[in-house]
Amino acid sequence: MPVDRMIRHLHSKSDIRDCVQLLRRSFGTVAREFALTEAMAPTNPAFVTESKLKEYLTEPVVLYGMFYDGILIGCVAVEKSRRDDQVYYIERLAVAPEQRHQGFGDQLLCYAFDRIRESGGRVASIGLMDNHEVLKQWYITKGFVQTSCRAIEHLPFDVCFMSKDLTTGN
Repeated sequence: MPVDRMIRHLHSKSDIRDCVQLLRRSFGTVAREFALTEAMAPTNPAFVTESKLKEYLTEPVVLYGMFYDGILIGCVAVEKSRRDDQVYYIERLAVAPEQRHQGFGDQLLCYAFDRIRESGGRVASIGLMDNHEVLKQWYITKGFVQTSCRAIEHLPFDVCFMSKDLTTGN
């Protein structure tokens, strides 16, 4: 029996509710691993609420969800830079913990790259915890290079910024 797998724009009330649950579970594993709390990292998706996600999803942010047999198992957001029309940010990339290591993150990332290229973007940019070495290495294998690292006032960790030139392929 074939498996139904698709990625689509998330925007309905039920989409938002389901995505909040997914983000909290997915980013929650990282929050626990690095001992993050809502008080110290209130903008971390592990602590997102429906109202916070709705506020975040204003133009130019678009949220996509991956469904596996009708169940939301992953998501990724794409945001156009307000300073540079060529640059887009990839954010909130998440895969349900029980679905990890099956290539779904790769598929979501490639989907985001395609949406960025279709919109005329040439560069994908991400920000992540600098001390999350496993995730940083995963992005390096996907063609990202570190561009900077800096402390952000409201975060208890340094943020590593990485980018990928999308004009040279996936």
